[in-house]
Amino acid sequence: MAKKIKEYNKLPKERRGKVKLLNELSGSEWTQLSKSVMSYGGAIAEKRKKHGAAFPITLVEHFLKIYTKQGDTVLDPFLGVGTTADACVLLNRNCIGFELNKEFFELAKAGIDPIDSKGREVYDVDLKLYNESCLELDKFIPSESVDLVITSPPYADLLHKVADKFAGYTYEKNIYKSQGRELAKPYSDHEEDLGNLTWEQYQNKIDILMGKLYNVTTEGGFNVWVVRDYRDIQNHIPYVNLHSKIIELATKNNWILIDIVIWDQTAQRKLVKLGGAKSRRFYFNIGHSFILIFRKNIRGEKFKNV
Repeated sequence: MAKKIKEYNKLPKERRGKVKLLNELSGSEWTQLSKSVMSYGGAIAEKRKKHGAAFPITLVEHFLKIYTKQGDTVLDPFLGVGTTADACVLLNRNCIGFELNKEFFELAKAGIDPIDSKGREVYDVDLKLYNESCLELDKFIPSESVDLVITSPPYADLLHKVADKFAGYTYEKNIYKSQGRELAKPYSDHEEDLGNLTWEQYQNKIDILMGKLYNVTTEGGFNVWVVRDYRDIQNHIPYVNLHSKIIELATKNNWILIDIVIWDQTAQRKLVKLGGAKSRRFYFNIGHSFILIFRKNIRGEKFKNV
């Protein structure tokens, strides 16, 4: 981004008004994409059904259109089955991705599903996908070379806890089965998998990762995390405020929080009865995720976190 601004400043004044630094959106597109509460639909590709927690490709495309231009480089440190890479192929962005789960990695490498590419141009972009831990990303990516990070992380060892123990899990499993989808389960037994860590270990690794992401992102680049708060009833924790912890760890590593979008998932998540009159507990269904948007300052900017 800093390079783009320097190039922009070298242009004659009469040309500057015609050059777009951030994206390629028209004024009306810019406005329509700026809603703070969003829902994302579309068909579910077969490989995303196998993942169980993959975000929709329409979600990724939404933020690629806002925070990148054609030819920019996008990084997903938790690539999964490759939804981010597929969106990049459709929108002509280069992509770097890391995924520890071998099965997911192979699905990501297999390329875009016909249900996503139907009737659309598929670009020949630079895809660099690694079956490695994202905590090793600085071994593969030069500093200040990524324009946008977009990802959805694992939630510590949550998936080891919920199976048949969390209220609503069995019901949700039946809903997924009717849709031909698999419910999310532990992704791997790898010691570097953040989905196998305790809450304390998880925070430490996210802290390290946020610092590494900051180093490889260009000045003025963006970092978008899709996270959903959850409950750890097994350990008597009624509400795990994950999105606030992610914000804390990101801002600790100099990321500037610039926006939060609410992803309304109520259309995809059926309501279940949580708690009970006998226990005097009433829990709301968590039918939304937080999309946290951070930015790396350009040298000389004065934006700061409160």
